[in-house]
Amino acid sequence: MKTELPSAGHAGQHGALDAPSAKANEAPRPSRGGAGLLSRPAARHLVVVLGFAVLTFVLTLPIGLRLSSEVPGGGDAWQHVWNLWWVKEALLTYQTNPYHTDLLFYPEGANLYFHTLVLTAGLIGIPLQLLGLDLIATYNIILLLSFVIGGYGTYLLCRYLTGNDWASFVGGAVFAFAPYHMAHLFGHMNLASLQWIPFYVLLVLKTADAPGGGRRDVRRGALYAAGAGALLALNAYTEWLYAIFLVMLTAVLVAWRVLLPSERRAAREQRLGWAEAGLRLALLVGTFVMLTAPVLFPMLDEAGKGYAQQPPQEVLFYSADLVSAFLPSELHPVWGEAVERAVQSIPPYLPLKNPSERVLTLGFVALALGVYAVWRLRRERYVRFWAFTGALMWLLSLGPVLQVLGRTEFTAFGVNVPLPYLLLYRLPLLSIMRTPARLTVLVMLALALLAAFALVALMARASKRDASARRGVPVLTGVLALGLPLLIAFEYLAVPFPTVPPGWNVPIYQRMAQEQGDFAVLELPLRPFSDYMAYQTIHGKPLVGGYLSRQPPYRLPEENPAVRYLLDTTPPDDPVSAEVEGGRGEDALHDANVKYVITRWWAFTPEQRTAMEAKLDRLFGRPPDLSYPEHQVDVWQLSP
Repeated sequence: MKTELPSAGHAGQHGALDAPSAKANEAPRPSRGGAGLLSRPAARHLVVVLGFAVLTFVLTLPIGLRLSSEVPGGGDAWQHVWNLWWVKEALLTYQTNPYHTDLLFYPEGANLYFHTLVLTAGLIGIPLQLLGLDLIATYNIILLLSFVIGGYGTYLLCRYLTGNDWASFVGGAVFAFAPYHMAHLFGHMNLASLQWIPFYVLLVLKTADAPGGGRRDVRRGALYAAGAGALLALNAYTEWLYAIFLVMLTAVLVAWRVLLPSERRAAREQRLGWAEAGLRLALLVGTFVMLTAPVLFPMLDEAGKGYAQQPPQEVLFYSADLVSAFLPSELHPVWGEAVERAVQSIPPYLPLKNPSERVLTLGFVALALGVYAVWRLRRERYVRFWAFTGALMWLLSLGPVLQVLGRTEFTAFGVNVPLPYLLLYRLPLLSIMRTPARLTVLVMLALALLAAFALVALMARASKRDASARRGVPVLTGVLALGLPLLIAFEYLAVPFPTVPPGWNVPIYQRMAQEQGDFAVLELPLRPFSDYMAYQTIHGKPLVGGYLSRQPPYRLPEENPAVRYLLDTTPPDDPVSAEVEGGRGEDALHDANVKYVITRWWAFTPEQRTAMEAKLDRLFGRPPDLSYPEHQVDVWQLSP
């Protein structure tokens, strides 16, 4: 790949190194007469994609080796496996709206507008399943694609701004393989699916940078704006949280262009008037609203029901700690365990968060490159913009109140330090969004771009020194070009990534799948377990309860005495026990159309198991009809 700086003309058009200091670093423009493979655009892009594919396989080991047998992390992963299954079932089998299901929270069903359905992943998963891949392989392939596509999209964005292939590839790797991305492999397919973000940002910048005035320019600007709106919709159908973040980023870009005199001068130079700029923004918004209307307006209506609102304590819990960005990654094979032990010893919030929410490491090498870019290229307009944007998004990721090592109160007077996110919390939908720390995804994008800028400048200076030393081999250039990316890759290492097999091989599920008729299944303990949803992909029968990103109101446990009695919170001697004795409990379950009660004893503590055994004995008055000791599963089958 080429490592030369872009020419002055390219820099002026796209905002790459146009600072006065850049001229001293500028290398000769490469000849266009070369016939090498990488001089062909299609071949160059193919090599980039293959490069990210190889890195993905290596840096996510052993996922690629266990493609059909295990998933990374477990936990909420089973919820997303169900998502892939449900989108296919909804569209091809039931031919219904995938944002509503009757298979959960039986018999009421549930809307999925505030559930992390990841519709785009479900749509990608349909042809993979039709080709014969199982759900585990489909899930893993889609996750691995997020690294390849996300890296490639960031490469395109970096190349648009710097004009340098190698620095852009490194920038793509910084974003794609950041610890934030790796951490969300722990069951968060929606957040790991960050691959469409750089494509939207690229088209937004092209929309803002496209010259105005001429008819052809108007068409080009409109095309970019409509494309940006479509990509914003693509991000929304993947993860609404990321769409909200990108709206915030767009607002920052618009304010930056409007408020800074230098940006207004640049707009005049590109003959982009206020009216045309406003029309582009309106087209972007209009395209987005039009494409997301089938979900956006029902979602706003669903928000009015109140259950999706999050209390302030949740927002505080899922805010970043001041030190989180600078802690080494807990996922690292060398120092990860030591960092995890240290973090676990810091009360009150950090030990409670799971690694997917706690690992917000930026990386010291990438951060150093970002600082160098800000210092060396501080007069370059896009370096200034991305430095400001990255710092702002990091500040917002800290949430409404400053936390330092888990503490929110300081000095003997218990002082709280309010932060800017406190103002955002009152805005529509942001009170539903409980996780400010996830703004780290935009911090990493900004850092990836700054790292690419820095690498271009460093390689140019190194090339100049190699030339002045009359070296036949550009030693210093090679050391920087290869050494810094290798250091970044080492710092971001998260191998071997933990993987877990599914637990759906209990024979009862295959048996239920063969049974005809409409009946429901009650899994115990009756808690929001994503495992139960994974089992449903085998038997296909409706479930009592369910596990969604936002749990909807559910009347059955209140109205049915047997279901209420089997809740963890109901003691064996609760007054409702009188309503389930003498066969009346089974009758109540019959009334709810429940045919099987399946108990997974491994999910109970010894005290909970003792209480549940007493309740089941009172309700059924007989031993289980089926028992699978190797799986710690007992099954009661209700008579027809």
